[in-house]
Amino acid sequence: METTQTDSDVIAPVKGVKRAAFRKWVLKLTWVFLILTPLIFIFAALGAKLGLWDWTFGLGVLTRKVGPAALLMTGVFGLISLLLAIIFKPRKGFVTAGLALVIAVAGFGKLGATASKVAKLPYIHDVTTNTQDVPTFSTTILEARKNTKGVNSVDYAGKRDSRGNELVSVLQTQAYSDIRPLILSEDPKVIFGKAEAIASGFGWDIVTRDVEGGIIEATDTTFWYGFNDDIIIRLRGSEGGGTIIDVRSLSRVGQSDLGKNAARIRAFLEKLKEA
Repeated sequence: METTQTDSDVIAPVKGVKRAAFRKWVLKLTWVFLILTPLIFIFAALGAKLGLWDWTFGLGVLTRKVGPAALLMTGVFGLISLLLAIIFKPRKGFVTAGLALVIAVAGFGKLGATASKVAKLPYIHDVTTNTQDVPTFSTTILEARKNTKGVNSVDYAGKRDSRGNELVSVLQTQAYSDIRPLILSEDPKVIFGKAEAIASGFGWDIVTRDVEGGIIEATDTTFWYGFNDDIIIRLRGSEGGGTIIDVRSLSRVGQSDLGKNAARIRAFLEKLKEA
């Protein structure tokens, strides 16, 4: 008995081949973005730290512009891969789609959390325990800072934030009311040794060590992007005996420090109280 081949018999396999080719192409692109997107953020930060490019390119271009665009494409192709796996047989591509969507959601979640943090915290990069009698950096620190592109000013009096044009001292007091001078009962020279040991333990690069003047200056370099923040620790004898400890932490570049300088001072003082 003869059988007649209909148009549908021919079209169905052709559609299946085209569909399979399209899904294969989508999955390949999904994997490209799935791998490339995290690398963009990693290279943006480490490249800036290693001096391969300027921090403004690493943070301002790669992290804030290219990275989010790559995250969006990862999510789009992840969603398409998921829909193809649900609608068409054979049911494959779920793992690829899932990984892509997880990376996209986690990435945008992290960016959103950072943006929220910037909005909530004061837009400052200079924090000190004493806003009325601010510790001043030596020429050693000033020389280290002067060749930095877009370097922040070390002048504190009258300093205002670049977003709301409010006094930094007022913003700091409102946001970090616990950042204030620490008074300990021991002699300044005893405290000096403890302070120096704690600074070294934190991994800070100590650049000034003046026992008689009661001054320790150091630079802390962040792991990501290699941002340099300068720190000065000032120790003075108290009239009632003991030592008054003041600390100032100042970012070399950037407008908002995301609370890093306050956290650094807070951690140092807590450690010194326990020493």
